[in-house]
Amino acid sequence: RTRSVCREDERLAAAMMYGSFAQGEGDGFSDIEFILFFRDEELEGLDQEEWVSRISPVGLYFVNEYGNGTAIFENLIRGEFHFDRASDIERIVGESMRDADWLPSLEDTLILDRTGELAPRLREIVGPPPDRDTPGQIRFVCDCFVNWFVFGSNLFARGELARSLDLLGIVRDRLLQMVRVLEGSTLHWFNSAKFLETEITKASYARYASCTARLDRDELRQAYLSAWEWGRELMSSLGERHAVAPPAPLLERLDRRFADTFSAPGPENS
Repeated sequence: RTRSVCREDERLAAAMMYGSFAQGEGDGFSDIEFILFFRDEELEGLDQEEWVSRISPVGLYFVNEYGNGTAIFENLIRGEFHFDRASDIERIVGESMRDADWLPSLEDTLILDRTGELAPRLREIVGPPPDRDTPGQIRFVCDCFVNWFVFGSNLFARGELARSLDLLGIVRDRLLQMVRVLEGSTLHWFNSAKFLETEITKASYARYASCTARLDRDELRQAYLSAWEWGRELMSSLGERHAVAPPAPLLERLDRRFADTFSAPGPENS
């Protein structure tokens, strides 16, 4: 229905789909996600909600915190719609999009291209996702893991358990990226927990589970300790794989710091 609405609206210069359906993974629980390029003069004053309601009755429509039109349709399907200018096609559709959201097929992604500007841009980026198993990528992910872990551990030590729980989620994302590289399962790189139940080994899934916690000081302590232990193992394996030397003196200092942080009584017990 969205494809039909796009073809019927002459104000549209081009349109594309991304996300689960463009990747051939969509099902009844998936969002629908589109980028709509309107002729510059037509975009100003456009009633976005009215346009989206042509697809299906809308229960809720608003512009989210990232500036994207977001709809909850009455049938409870969720949709995201980027309303952009046709003159911004070159800026929006580039390598950064391929890195963030792989697009396997031009046929499944391209919906409309009245000006002939969108299709060539998409041809440059459609295809398999980038190789993540590289020395540069490995170093970056490992550095990110250490950075976010230090942040989360400091919050825990201060007694900000709720914030440290939030940071633990970011720490786990970096762990999943590392294990996905080691197990050759990097398809869902930025949504690292997507299809996790089937895309990593049972042993790794169990290790991941040990890094989860409720908002409870002892559970958080155990989860952070498990995350650091697993992260150290993963960084070592990846470092050997790509001859990427981790900052050993720093990691040893952090070993001592974390052993103290996660064994000492919290501020409420001091």
